[in-house]
Amino acid sequence: MSGDTSDSSSYFDGREPDELIRALVQKWPGTDGKITVGLHFLDLESNEVFIKAMPPDAPFCSTAVACGDHVYVIGGIRQNDATLFDNDGVNDVFQLDLKDLERGWRKTTSMLFPRVLPRVVAAEGKIFVFEYMGSESFGEVYDISGDIWEPLSPPPEDIDLCVPVLDSSRSRILVHCNANDTLYAYYYDRKSWVCLEQKFCYWSDAATIVDDVLYTAIYNYYDKFRSLEAYNLLDKKHLPVKWSSEFSVDPHGTLYRLGNGKCIFVWFNRLDKSFEYIRFHIWCNEQGGIHAAAEHQSAISVPYPKDISDIKLF
Repeated sequence: MSGDTSDSSSYFDGREPDELIRALVQKWPGTDGKITVGLHFLDLESNEVFIKAMPPDAPFCSTAVACGDHVYVIGGIRQNDATLFDNDGVNDVFQLDLKDLERGWRKTTSMLFPRVLPRVVAAEGKIFVFEYMGSESFGEVYDISGDIWEPLSPPPEDIDLCVPVLDSSRSRILVHCNANDTLYAYYYDRKSWVCLEQKFCYWSDAATIVDDVLYTAIYNYYDKFRSLEAYNLLDKKHLPVKWSSEFSVDPHGTLYRLGNGKCIFVWFNRLDKSFEYIRFHIWCNEQGGIHAAAEHQSAISVPYPKDISDIKLF
């Protein structure tokens, strides 16, 4: 159950895991027909990939999330029991302490309901899990200190939610409804839902918050990156975004905040079997809009082994 972490005990010496881009990686079935899942870290300074083993029982189609000094792997599908189309999920939860790697992975208290590819957000010692792909329950929350799962109160209307975004400065989680573009906020300190805007905008899986501005990537009909949608959470206004240069990103990438006004687009190039990214700066200009500038026009590529079949960033 512990998983092999012998190759990683000294990697974090003198550095913080939060400085690294994390990914849950799935490999093609081996000679035994089994699919294996691994935890990878990308060092943006050296462009090196550091590989850590996962617990041997971790299912595929699970979701990973970092909370404090721990990484959790949640839900998924049992490889020998079901397929994606059967939607037969599991409620398993695995934990790895990044400050005590020798202890390895351990299985913690299971969720209340099985979930396949759940949407997950961590905040203030709790893990919030939202339904995805036909779960029996809208969501639930895990109190790490109390080691207990509780049902999450649903929003006032049924929503087909996209990737939730943490707005920690306001103790809330932003959730976008795909069906009607409604923007909701779940205030986890008082366990209540508030509708922020009836018609927000198109929302992709790439979204983050920087300096009270919510950003989400906008693509055209050909899946080519067009710009960022910028929304001031204080004034509840959409802001124009001007780019100083053009560049190309994958429409299935993830948008991260790096700090100090920097963001990064990250994605997995399945054709070239590489991990690619573009860093850029964003700041408010004198006209009340957002100015953005990429550090490089073409993506930086980090090769991956050919046996990798899928990568999910978190």
